[in-house]
Amino acid sequence: MRLRKNFVFTTVSVLTYTVVSVYLIMPIVKLMYLFRDYMYNKVNSCPDVYQILTIYKRPAKVYSMLFCRRYLFTWFIIYFLLSFMCLMLFLSAKFTRRVQTGINYKKNDGTHGSAVWMTLKEAGKVLEIGTGNGILFGTVRSGITNKMVTLPMQTRKYNPKIYLNSNVAVFGASGSMKSRAFIRNSILQDIKIGRSMIITDPKGELYQDMAELLRNRGYIVRMFNINNRTIKYSDRWNPISEVEDDISAQTFSEVTIANTKAAGSKAGDPFWDRGEQNLLKALVLYVVNEYPEKNRNLSSVYSLIASGDSEIIDSKFDKLDLSHPAKIPYNIYRQAPENVRSGIIIGLGARLQVFQNKLIQGLTSENDIDLSLPGKERCAYFCISSDMESTFDFLGGLFYSFLFIRLINYADMNGGRCEVDVDFKLDEFPNIGQIPDFPKKISTMRSRGISAEIIFQNIAQLENRYPNKAWSEILGNCDSTLCLGTTDIVTAEYVSKIMGDATVETIDNSIKNGRESIFDMGTTKISSTKRELLSASEMLKLERHKAILLLRGQNPLMLEKMDYTKHPMAGEIKSVRIIDEGVKAWAQKLFEKEALKDVEQTVMTENSDEEKNIYGITCEEIGCNAQEKVDKSEDNWW
Repeated sequence: MRLRKNFVFTTVSVLTYTVVSVYLIMPIVKLMYLFRDYMYNKVNSCPDVYQILTIYKRPAKVYSMLFCRRYLFTWFIIYFLLSFMCLMLFLSAKFTRRVQTGINYKKNDGTHGSAVWMTLKEAGKVLEIGTGNGILFGTVRSGITNKMVTLPMQTRKYNPKIYLNSNVAVFGASGSMKSRAFIRNSILQDIKIGRSMIITDPKGELYQDMAELLRNRGYIVRMFNINNRTIKYSDRWNPISEVEDDISAQTFSEVTIANTKAAGSKAGDPFWDRGEQNLLKALVLYVVNEYPEKNRNLSSVYSLIASGDSEIIDSKFDKLDLSHPAKIPYNIYRQAPENVRSGIIIGLGARLQVFQNKLIQGLTSENDIDLSLPGKERCAYFCISSDMESTFDFLGGLFYSFLFIRLINYADMNGGRCEVDVDFKLDEFPNIGQIPDFPKKISTMRSRGISAEIIFQNIAQLENRYPNKAWSEILGNCDSTLCLGTTDIVTAEYVSKIMGDATVETIDNSIKNGRESIFDMGTTKISSTKRELLSASEMLKLERHKAILLLRGQNPLMLEKMDYTKHPMAGEIKSVRIIDEGVKAWAQKLFEKEALKDVEQTVMTENSDEEKNIYGITCEEIGCNAQEKVDKSEDNWW
């Protein structure tokens, strides 16, 4: 079929060229003969050039000249020479183009490798080109305009032969527009689709830009803020409330130990880590099963550890029945010698010393955040952490770990899929804390309507957090990979290797030296060889506005990044500072309570000096002084 089309196109082109050449050349041929006759005195008058050229106005007369033998012969000679010159010019231009571009990929020749760039036509079979409701990767040039490139949420419906999951790996060096060109666009696209979102927000910028828009679009917005400067603006979440049995207690203790490391402690030694993990698991199960509901929180767990005396803890667990869920992990811990147990208690206390702070105690005391709600209704949960400190990483790790557990359990209990699809936007993924069994989670949660977009800076960063090839397993479960640029050679080599090898045409020109070169026009040898479709050095030099999209089973596509300000919904964005939303009620009460204690302590000290009773001051006076203390204390917590 393809050969037939080429034959028809060639035939039509040759016929058109011939007809046009007859029309243009024949009058000139006639003029040449008239001048020749005049020169040889065969005619008396000089030919009128203008009159002869008016013949162009009568095409029929032009073509009638073909019946004159001498005109036909001359035309044929000129036609042949002109055609030969055009052919030479075409071949010369083609050769020059090859030399100038430097690389001539042979798309239909896989001798040394079959890697080629995806064309716009091929992209249209997998991706939506234009305004689409899906994952937005960037734009491509179509004609004189740039059009958005999106992955349809139901790729199987879009193209029955292709199925891609919604997991995306995005990596780019600092300043490569990960937030501006992908995350913000992704949030806007999810609003159009109606998916719930769990968003990592290391700087709090995403919440400030998107929270108001999300509320206006009917989303339930919550913020779990573990940045030490802005904790007082956070909604509360009690990690202990997620512990229901020994399995969830095991997850809790694993995440906490994996993401805490006290300076000067023995953290990192498997012996001490296992001992502290068993003790923490036992203490958590003890608090969950023995304490009243209002006291089931991490502050109570820390209070048990803070005693520092293994005998006090032993006395509490000795009273428990053998069937108590806390008994088994505690018995494992208790098998250690006395001095080792004391070391374990001290080590665990050092890991959890952040709970000495009243704000952290208040933040984790009760629940304002329902972890299963995003699977039922449209929600947007922001986890704001510090991009400079890792003190509270374990709280972020716990938050994400139990979100996955709750949402997957909800899906399994309700027909196997969440009522509302949920998308995790994990910016700075390696820095949010290690999530146990994440490679397994990302490979199985797709069927529950849960997906993840993992965003990181380079491969080495991801490998450090998820060693032993776990990082490779995570990337292997992302059918879409978007590279925004890198300055890391390891990452550049990784991308180059994934893109594969191509077969390219090489042209060798040679010419003899000396006397023989006078008549030597040179020789050209054309052959094929192998090269990377994009070498590591070329990857390192990728232009700032460019991005590369890799889809499973497809050729790579070169894109242009799209700043979120160019999104059709960008006009609805209204930025609101976190501090403008005000201190949360729970934090305000905490400030007032602590300020009141300070006033009472001051009054008691003054009255003691004057030998007066504390009750000599009125409640109104205490309240007045307390309010003054509140205003001053809010800025002195951190």
